[in-house]
Amino acid sequence: MSQLTFFPRILAIATIAIVSLAAAQTARADSFVIVGSSDPTATATLNIISLSGSQLVFSVTNTSLGVVTGVGFDLATSPFIASFVSATGGTGTYSFCTTCGNVPQFNTAVLDFGMITAANFTSGNPPSGTGAGLTSPQFTISGSFSGLLQQDIANAVFIRFQALPPNDGSDVGHGGVVIPEPTTMLLLGTGLVGLGASIRRWRKK
Repeated sequence: MSQLTFFPRILAIATIAIVSLAAAQTARADSFVIVGSSDPTATATLNIISLSGSQLVFSVTNTSLGVVTGVGFDLATSPFIASFVSATGGTGTYSFCTTCGNVPQFNTAVLDFGMITAANFTSGNPPSGTGAGLTSPQFTISGSFSGLLQQDIANAVFIRFQALPPNDGSDVGHGGVVIPEPTTMLLLGTGLVGLGASIRRWRKK
C-alpha cells in the first residue's frame, strides 16, 4: 500500500474513533466521585441521570462508612432559581431548601438549592440507624440549567458527611471527578488497537 492511500485510511480510522468516543460521551449520563475535604474515607458518588436547559435529575450514592445528611449546589449563575419537582426511591427523611445555611469548611459557598435531612446544612450528627441519611433517592429539580454541562454541576456540588468513624466525625466534599464508563474505555481502546494494527501492516509492506 502506498503512502498516498495509507494515510487517508489512517486519518479516517482516527476520525471515526474520535467521533464515536464523543458521541458516547454526550449520550451517556456521567457519575462523579466526591471525596471529603479532610477525610479521604468520606466518599460518595454523584450520578447525573439527565440534564437539560430546564431540569436536572440526579442521585447521590453514599460510599462512606458514615451517612450523607445533605447535598447542595453553588452554581456560577446568580441568582439561580430552582424548585423541587420530585424524589423517587431511596430512604430517609429529607427536605428541599433554597436557603440551606452555611457550608462547613467552605465559608464562601452560598448554596442555590439542596436536599438536607436536618434543619440546615450544618446541623449536628444524626442518630445512628437505618434512614439516618440520604440513601440514593433520585431527585428531579427544575431550574435555569441552560448552558451548564454535567461537569459544571459536579464542580458546584457540596456533600455533607456525618457520623464518620471512628469518632462520629463530619466532613464536606466539594466538586467531583468523572468516573469513566467501561464502555467508553473499551471504545477508545478498540480504536487505538485498530489504528496500531493498520500502522504495523503498513510498515511490513
